[in-house]
Amino acid sequence: MMDTMLGSIKGFVARFSDIISNTIDADVLIADTNHEIVGAAFRYFTMYNGIGAGSLIAEVIASRRKVVERDKAGRASCQKCGEFESCKIVGFVGVPIFYHGYVVGAISLILPQHRADELFRNIETSAEFLENMAGLLAGKIEERNQNQSLNQMILEREAIMDLLSEAVVFTDYFGNIAYCNKAFQKLSGIRQDILGRQLSEVVPHAVFEEYFKEHKALKNKRVYITWETGAFYGFLSSRQVMINGRDSGTMFIFQTIHEVLYHAQLSEKGSLMTLGWAEWLFPKEVIQEAKAAAVTEQHILIQGADSGLNEMLAKGMANYSQRGLNCLKILYCDNIYRDLMEVFLFDEFGELRDADQGTMIVHNVENLPYNIQERMLQFLRTGKIPLTNGTVIESDVRLVFTASKNLKELAEQGLFVEELYYRIAEHEICIPDVISQYAGFKRIVNSGLAYYGKVYHKKVMQLDEEVFDYLYKVYSGNGLNYLESMLELIVRHNQGITAVRDFMSLGISLEPPKKEQTLSDLEKNKIMELLKLGLNKTDISKRLGISRATLYRKMGEYGL
Repeated sequence: MMDTMLGSIKGFVARFSDIISNTIDADVLIADTNHEIVGAAFRYFTMYNGIGAGSLIAEVIASRRKVVERDKAGRASCQKCGEFESCKIVGFVGVPIFYHGYVVGAISLILPQHRADELFRNIETSAEFLENMAGLLAGKIEERNQNQSLNQMILEREAIMDLLSEAVVFTDYFGNIAYCNKAFQKLSGIRQDILGRQLSEVVPHAVFEEYFKEHKALKNKRVYITWETGAFYGFLSSRQVMINGRDSGTMFIFQTIHEVLYHAQLSEKGSLMTLGWAEWLFPKEVIQEAKAAAVTEQHILIQGADSGLNEMLAKGMANYSQRGLNCLKILYCDNIYRDLMEVFLFDEFGELRDADQGTMIVHNVENLPYNIQERMLQFLRTGKIPLTNGTVIESDVRLVFTASKNLKELAEQGLFVEELYYRIAEHEICIPDVISQYAGFKRIVNSGLAYYGKVYHKKVMQLDEEVFDYLYKVYSGNGLNYLESMLELIVRHNQGITAVRDFMSLGISLEPPKKEQTLSDLEKNKIMELLKLGLNKTDISKRLGISRATLYRKMGEYGL
């Protein structure tokens, strides 16, 4: 059979399909107008023997338009195939190859489930990439017809790598730079000619010296690299590529931490807490104030008696803000961690660095060690993090602080950095003690009874007035978590209206508890109550904010 236009550059097409397949991690099939396979690269499926008249790639050629199928199982032509039931192919993206207005073939991606899920998140970019590749093939035909003698491999490599959003550097086996794409030039700020130079000289880091000694593949290795004009903080990966069938080179891919976290955040749920959901719990004016503050870029202080309510409002504000799709970090403050807290926050790979372009909730900031408060103040002043190696890095983080104690009083007592307080209190939201107000308390109790009634399939759940008054007098000051535990206990063991006798049958006296209790007594009683609720050790340790080992030790001390 006479060669078609696409068949006339078959050797180029075969290499071209390999490069595309290696670049985007997918099976590639390139066919001409005779339905002959001109180029193919397979990573997931067995090799094709031919192109059927009713196949998807044949449809691309016949219709002269791109064909995109997220799941080909719904196509009638595929259902007629004898291998339909056992076929593992899921997604398909195909575009025609035009040359001077005529279709000379088609190029397609054939995708398994996991690759279809990833590429179809931005299918327009994927289809545009293929159309660009089809244009390159058409250009190659034109090049051959005009007998141009350009360096084919360089054109292929540059054309493909410049389409990538990641920064890419390609070297030969010995580490000499053969090419770097535009994204790398933009990221590094390097403008001078670096072709032929050693990568380890241009980008001084031990990771490259180690790689070219052993040629052991790098996979998402987190690195910090100082350029001549700045710094890179992110992930480095490598992939070996055959250059001419005999020699191999290495493609290095650089992804900033911000890019990785941004795309991860888009594919994850993050915090489900929203200000809309919280409207039943907070006064209307608090929700309005939170929304107004959330849309600004200012740091916020949330003060309220209940730590749980403070955290809920902070999460809702983070989701409501313009950074809602970016990284959300939550720092639970506890001065018992001492030096570990400093490393956790301010290290080269610390949380403040990772939260760049996102939001960090600093929960119960009154428990932050004083020296860490001072470092936090320095960060608020400059937006910079000094590292132990003498370098300084920047991080754009929106901070939302919560406090269940009066920070101003703590500052006056020398227990909180005064300037830090005044800086974060400039935009302050005060949450009234909703649970101690009778109306708010009643709303929370009724909502809890209704919720746990659904959980335990109890149709009607109400409290006798005497029981309700007792709960208000005794448990309104113990926090929302404790009240929720009590409501769940009541619903689990009762049906309908809970009277005094039902309440006492749970082993709870209506006599007010003794006021003077030691911290150990309170801790012991809390553990006993949670055990009575039927919670396992893991859930109890989470509620108390301690490890399982600590919980077992305390249970032993208290004889539980």
